[in-house]
Amino acid sequence: MDVSRKLRMCIVANTILLLIVASGIVCFASKESTYFKVGWSNSLILISVPINTRVRYILANVSIASVKIVSVVIGEIAHPIIGFNIYNPDKKHIKEFTKHELQIYGNIMYLVEGFKSVIMVMVSITQIDIALISMLVGEITTIFTIRMLLNEKTFGDTKSKSIELDTLL
Repeated sequence: MDVSRKLRMCIVANTILLLIVASGIVCFASKESTYFKVGWSNSLILISVPINTRVRYILANVSIASVKIVSVVIGEIAHPIIGFNIYNPDKKHIKEFTKHELQIYGNIMYLVEGFKSVIMVMVSITQIDIALISMLVGEITTIFTIRMLLNEKTFGDTKSKSIELDTLL
């Protein structure tokens, strides 16, 4: 089985798993839960900040979207640089950084990412619309960063291929 087919099978399996989990959540969700509310309300509090007006709701979502966009761009660019230089067992000689620079950059990057991750989890578990907006902004940003990174590469097949539905399965 070729790599492309394996990847398509993994995407299909991942999608099926997501649908099963999401169906279970929707079917067994508590009616008293505030998680499935949408928009601002007197009961919506993001990390001790009440989001009880339209302006606060919009500002909260703009702030969350900004953090997500910056995190995705940094993650798509900086993490491979740090990760491939530190963790690639085939790369024994590093020219771009000193040992101490790479140690400091790696540790600072992962520390900051850890703190941001904690904050974003706290925000995301507050209400479904905020979690979905955060996720969608991140995924839309990923489209652009992946395209930017792919544009820096060359590919064996120079013909433009379109993905057809039957090739995905």
